[in-house]
Amino acid sequence: MSPEVILNAGIPCYRLVQNPGEFIVTFPRAYHSGFSHGFNCSEASNIATPEWLLFTGEAEIRRAAENNPPSVSHIQLLYDLALSFSSGWFTLHEFPRVFNCMI
Repeated sequence: MSPEVILNAGIPCYRLVQNPGEFIVTFPRAYHSGFSHGFNCSEASNIATPEWLLFTGEAEIRRAAENNPPSVSHIQLLYDLALSFSSGWFTLHEFPRVFNCMI
């Protein structure tokens, strides 16, 4: 999709160049995409703090309104997390480490 389509719809659109050693942080309710020209190596790490869960319900409602199924079921994620606690798979002390790995 051309960025002009997004701009013509009145949605702010920005571009940037990521140089070696730089990080890009994408905030909640933001969309990002990228493409490469030629040979490269890349890595993405998607992490979230527990506060991230506050945005999931709102996002799922928006996607459902557009007839878009969620790419990740956050309800299922929380259910599986609760089962993991109850089964003793990990302790509350380990929660931050495991939570960041699951997302």
